[in-house]
Order: sequence, then structure tokens, then C-alpha cells
Amino acid sequence: MIVADSTILITLINIDEFEVLELFIKSIIITDEVYQEVSKRVYAKNFIDKKIESGFIMIENYHDKQLFSEINTILDIGESASITLALEKNLPLIIDEKKGRRFAKSQGVVVVGLVGILSFLYLEKKVSKEKSLNIIDKLNSSNFHISKKLLKMILS
Repeated sequence: MIVADSTILITLINIDEFEVLELFIKSIIITDEVYQEVSKRVYAKNFIDKKIESGFIMIENYHDKQLFSEINTILDIGESASITLALEKNLPLIIDEKKGRRFAKSQGVVVVGLVGILSFLYLEKKVSKEKSLNIIDKLNSSNFHISKKLLKMILS
């Protein structure tokens, strides 16, 4: 079980590679705030709703409103909600934004990003080199960029 922020969900839906998450873990938890961010586009909402119906995605909410408010003074609403929930449930967090990652780590949250997930899947032979390169090409063609250094790390 892992908590997920919205960026990875939106990115993988946009490049039609959501199965990356399903190969990585059996289920994820998102907050209402993340659901709202992901659901802004009709296609993404329909997609996420199907994943909720299938049981792959569960929606849970944090309880510590004060902690959320404190985090939300420095991070956006989705990141704040995700970090608060990860802290409360003592679960790792999928997050890619640098500021959010740094903050979550500083609070003791184990974080993983899309690059780490791709690297894991490649090393575990759940995704071939060709498939990894295809996903990376799609990511680089979107608003998500993987540097040559990170590409080397994924495929090493």
C-alpha cells in the first residue's frame, strides 16, 4: 500500500501508461484533494473512477487538519494532503515535485518517484528495456522530462 500524489497519476494517464503503477504495487491510496486535481479532465475522471471501482485506487482522507494546514502554507493542496495522509498512516509516498519530495523526506516519509518506479520495474524484469525506453520517450514528449543521467540510472 502506498499513497500517491496527483502528478504521477495525471502524467501516466496522459501518456497512456498507467499500468506502470499496477505493475509496481497492488493498490494505491489517494486523498479527495488528489482525486479533485486528477479529475479536472473528463477522460482522467472516468479513468480514475474505473480504477476506484476495480479496487486499485482507494480514497482515504487525513484526520490531522492542523498538520495539513501547516504543510499547506508551503506546498499545494494535493501534496499537503498526500504528505499528511502518508505521515498519519506511516506509508510511503509517490511524489515527483522536488519541493514536496524534500519536505516529505524531512518529515521521515519514504518517497518514490516515477524514475524510481521505472528503474525498479526494469531491474525486476517486469518491464523490458524497449518498453522502458518507450515510456521514457513518451514522458520526454510530455511535460515530464527525464535527464540523460536519470535515464542511465533507470537502465543501469
